[in-house]
Amino acid sequence: MTDYYDWNKTLSYDADVTMVIGARGIGKTYGLRLQFIRDFIKDGSRFVELTRHKNELSDFSATYFNRIIENEEFPDYVFKTTPRHAYIADKPKKDEKPKWKLCGYFGALTEAQAMKKRTYSKVKRMLLDEAVIDKRLDRYHNYLPNEFGILANILDSVSRERKETSNSDRCRVYLLGNACDLLNVYFAAYGINDEPKIGYSWHKGKTMLLHYVKDAIYASEKSKETVAGRMLSNTADELVASANEFLRASNDFVFKKPKHAKFYFGIVYRDLKFGVWADFKDGLYYVTDKIPKNASPVYALTASDNKINYIMAKRAEGVLRSFVDLYYVGIIRYETPYIKERFIEILNLFGVR
Repeated sequence: MTDYYDWNKTLSYDADVTMVIGARGIGKTYGLRLQFIRDFIKDGSRFVELTRHKNELSDFSATYFNRIIENEEFPDYVFKTTPRHAYIADKPKKDEKPKWKLCGYFGALTEAQAMKKRTYSKVKRMLLDEAVIDKRLDRYHNYLPNEFGILANILDSVSRERKETSNSDRCRVYLLGNACDLLNVYFAAYGINDEPKIGYSWHKGKTMLLHYVKDAIYASEKSKETVAGRMLSNTADELVASANEFLRASNDFVFKKPKHAKFYFGIVYRDLKFGVWADFKDGLYYVTDKIPKNASPVYALTASDNKINYIMAKRAEGVLRSFVDLYYVGIIRYETPYIKERFIEILNLFGVR
């Protein structure tokens, strides 16, 4: 398979906050953990890695270095963890005990108050993995109330003991995610109102760097060279992941709405209107560019200035996420190829890939 994610290029931008959105398995998390260790070996810099919930910490920390040890990435060193700390030591000689040095801290967003009482020093990087919740895989967890503010407060707790007098004093933040779901708290905080362009982009006065990774070669190879990829071969999940553009360009699923179909809901997105209709006789749903007068419910996903209307989008989220399931099953029909392509853009906001 292709090489793992290139952290060297991303780190060279040296952003305050770096967000990387890419496919599962391209090495985002693994590569950054390797960097944490290199930092410590080089100058004693430490890291903080966060989970969202406190009950994740024990299992998370217990296996933290497993793959790094298995791959013998640092053969001259040994590693160990506790639920709150990570340690490194020079590989001891025979009959000697390791001389452990603290190299990292673990914590959770839900224990932000408790983290204020702990002492942190020499922290160079802070990571929240799974920052974007993939609703296709996890329907039971949501973002925390004021999650972005909680993360900022934890950063303040981690770095409060030193004032930035040079670039080396700055604690960088990393947010990693697998699904490009526009309706996440971090995109909202940085004013990202469209599906981001592929590649690198700066936001909020060049304080946040977003890298949106789409690796078509990786997706193709994964479908052939992994058990999971072969399991999904020729399913809607696999096709959406690796052949999205081909699906959009085709006339598949384009049919005229039957007269007996019943209005289900409407979507208004910028200058576009979509009506979704249910055909209970044949068990199909149809998407048109018409919404009946005074129909309800109708969700206006954008405000008058064309920015995302997060209040209305959240109201529509449950309906559209359920509709995403119907999309994967293949029971949605569209009246024209244009309607199909544009409506899939709406579904992209809710995690369809």
